[in-house]
Amino acid sequence: MKKLYYIPPLFLQTLIWIPARLVLIFFVGLKVRGIENLKGLEKGIIFASNHANALDPILLPASLPFLSKFMPMFYTSRENTFYKRLWMRIFFSSGLFFKAWGSYAVAIGVHNYEESLRDHIKILNDKHSLFIFPEGGTTKDRNFKEAKGGVAFLAHKTNFPVVPVGINSTYKISWENFFLRKRKIVLNIGKPMYLKDIFDDKKEITINDYKLGANKIMDEIKELYKETSQ
Repeated sequence: MKKLYYIPPLFLQTLIWIPARLVLIFFVGLKVRGIENLKGLEKGIIFASNHANALDPILLPASLPFLSKFMPMFYTSRENTFYKRLWMRIFFSSGLFFKAWGSYAVAIGVHNYEESLRDHIKILNDKHSLFIFPEGGTTKDRNFKEAKGGVAFLAHKTNFPVVPVGINSTYKISWENFFLRKRKIVLNIGKPMYLKDIFDDKKEITINDYKLGANKIMDEIKELYKETSQ
């Protein structure tokens, strides 16, 4: 990764912030809760959320204050070959547009967290924000999946906090739902979770602890998700 890798996402995300925020407020009545939970945090945050729609990666940066210190936002994504159609490879994975947006693919099949998340470790160590979906993909049936261990590994490796985020109403949202203003979206930001919250002050962390820790984070995300309907 070149030293100036953060400039394209910073430029694009800043450029799109105002129109994205206005569009989301007008068409889906975007409401942001829990922004006060970010007060006092320094740069280098792991944001972790449930994932139901391709709209989700846009929601978090649009929900933060303009020119927030947590921008630009970087992302984990699936490997390029996961997407069968060319336009999806270009837009959603590590192709030209999404890489410029801040997306870096997780290396699949290497069975080594450090190797799989090498780019993401560097992003965090450079004091940038990372947005990760612990379930590893979008939900197909509204039910939460078991979390993968990568999010807990990143917290342990970098010693940066994880901020859980719950997003509602993006499940199977259609263009009709969007433009006819039939959905209301709430994004709920939780309190930061530190290593002691994720691993219970364990001194020796195992692969299984990463999975257990990731599901603790997922439990917080579920609670934040439930609160969005209240």
